[in-house]
Amino acid sequence: MKTGRYGVFLLKIAIYAIAVLIIIIATNYFIDASSAINPRYDEMARLALEGNIVAVPQNYNERAYQICIVEQMDRMPETIVIGNSRGMFLGTGTTGYEDIYNHCVSNACLEDDYAMLGLYYKKFGALPSRVIMEAGPWFFFEDNPEARWRELGTYTAAAVDLYGIVNGGELYMDVKAENPYLSLSYFQYNLGQFLQKGFRVFDRSVNARISTNEDEGADYPDGTIRYEAHLERESEERLKSVQQTTGACTQANIQFMTEISEQKAKAFENLIDYLLENNCEVTIYLQPFSVTQCRYSLDQGLNPAFELVEHYLWDLAQEKGIRIVGGYDARDFGLTDERFIDSIHLDRIGTGIVWNYEY
Repeated sequence: MKTGRYGVFLLKIAIYAIAVLIIIIATNYFIDASSAINPRYDEMARLALEGNIVAVPQNYNERAYQICIVEQMDRMPETIVIGNSRGMFLGTGTTGYEDIYNHCVSNACLEDDYAMLGLYYKKFGALPSRVIMEAGPWFFFEDNPEARWRELGTYTAAAVDLYGIVNGGELYMDVKAENPYLSLSYFQYNLGQFLQKGFRVFDRSVNARISTNEDEGADYPDGTIRYEAHLERESEERLKSVQQTTGACTQANIQFMTEISEQKAKAFENLIDYLLENNCEVTIYLQPFSVTQCRYSLDQGLNPAFELVEHYLWDLAQEKGIRIVGGYDARDFGLTDERFIDSIHLDRIGTGIVWNYEY
């Protein structure tokens, strides 16, 4: 009798667990608020590739959008820009390259470089003839916690496949990417979106439209960004925000970095070698940090990785015979805090000054 009751109890638990699992999967699939399962920026990509300034939705998945961009390209641009959001202003107006597309994404790490180039290789079986690589110090941090590159199967596969080709081994992931169908954290996020937006959250369409308001955030036809007006334009409010910075830079836990990861440095160097072997012209771009940030990070030594990585990259560029532009100290280029959006992002004018700086 007791055995029978125990069996019924286990059956009820199993039914309950299956029901919970179905709810999680269904919620994540049908809401999918971050496009982790189904990238849905095809119309945005179409408008962008037709040469339009495209309004960008709030909190959209930048990597999913880049997948759609590459998939809809009918030809490969001559020049691409890859890296972190600190390189998002590198386009035609800044570099002078006419046939260029900027694929920089927020919080990028080295694996994002592999993913973007991997998408091109998968689509065209080749790589662009010129690659500009924005390189922040966190690209070489062994304990960089950034994992957004793992959220999308297509994006992750592109990184893993190219990494295998370039390095002859499997891309090591200390933490496996969460399955978005089964992810409890994604379920909680989707549920929160439902509570906030109601049944509108089930509308998978993205309001893809041409931007006619120059004060809103948008992407230009070359992939470069336009921030909202209060960030894009110099102002006392923006300056005050930059100068309120105190202490070490904490982007990607960079305050804890004291040495360059041998594994990441080797993967970076191998990628450059692979590009050069495939007749790609390579430029490394280093964007400065704000003057206020530099006083803490460099003068007080609170971010020892800044100087460490910059010296490494300049030596590497000389060794490989490739161009390197910029540096991490704003003062080396005569920049002031007025030229910064925040402590780690230069504005459009400042980016142009660094790119065209004569050494």
